[in-house]
Amino acid sequence: MMNSMPTDLILEIFSRLPAKSVAVCCCVSKLWASILNSQDFRELFLTRSSSRPRLLFAIQGLYNNWRFFSSPHPHYSSDKSSHVVTADSYMKYLEDMRRYFCSYASGLMCFRQSRWICKETELYIVHVICNPSTGQYDLLPKLILNFCGDWTSFLGFDPVDRQFKVMFTDYNVQRIITLGTGELRWRNIQCSLPHQAQNEGICINGILYYSGFTGGVKTNYAGYTLQLRMWVLEDVEKQKRSEYVYNLPKNEFVGGNVSVVGMTARGEIVLISDYTYLVLYVLYFNPESNTLQSVTIQVIYSQFFKILKI
Repeated sequence: MMNSMPTDLILEIFSRLPAKSVAVCCCVSKLWASILNSQDFRELFLTRSSSRPRLLFAIQGLYNNWRFFSSPHPHYSSDKSSHVVTADSYMKYLEDMRRYFCSYASGLMCFRQSRWICKETELYIVHVICNPSTGQYDLLPKLILNFCGDWTSFLGFDPVDRQFKVMFTDYNVQRIITLGTGELRWRNIQCSLPHQAQNEGICINGILYYSGFTGGVKTNYAGYTLQLRMWVLEDVEKQKRSEYVYNLPKNEFVGGNVSVVGMTARGEIVLISDYTYLVLYVLYFNPESNTLQSVTIQVIYSQFFKILKI
């Protein structure tokens, strides 16, 4: 029957399915798998998904096990400052192995694990790429090191060549691997500015953005107003940037360490507490109206957890 249907109609039908159903359909036949793995379908499915956005949570439990949850994007009114939505459980992930969350890009997540070998004279690093929507994951080639450092890894997506890349960095060591190129191989790259990366970063239009330091003085911000500073690149060629400073309105849910984890299609900045217990609060800051909305995410998970990405 599918052989007699126009390809555009087939793609349109499949694009309306949830991601889990698409993953199941890939196992039906080779024909279905080839259709659903085609570049045309991937682009159409991403377009459809953007019209019905959801929040994705990677939650690290007390014993370093990971769970993924998803919740609908909240629709809130201006007359209420707090709202409640329910999260659906996606999957458990590698409960028996301690893995550190690295980064998120275009639907995939990257985790990293390290272990000593050869009587603790060498260390190997393993990166895992995971698709939380389908439950699939794959291991990248090991990195063998003879030193222990404060490493950071990033996952990015190049929209021009349509390739995922993982970058591993220390203060003066940077390596990168490109996925989907046949033979997976780490290669060395050079950065003219020695620095230590500080967060998971974010990849926008193929460019990786993350904070770091080259050496300096830490400041205790206890007792100060919570501020959000944002630098906007106005001119790429001249590297001209504008700085915007926002004083966040008082909110009962703002406390402890708060991190920026993303932005919404409406231009709101999404913040979340780095650590929480039982209840998950997500904050939406609108820089134009200077308003802060809090959303309580109901998660059926009774352990202390750490939220690392939305």
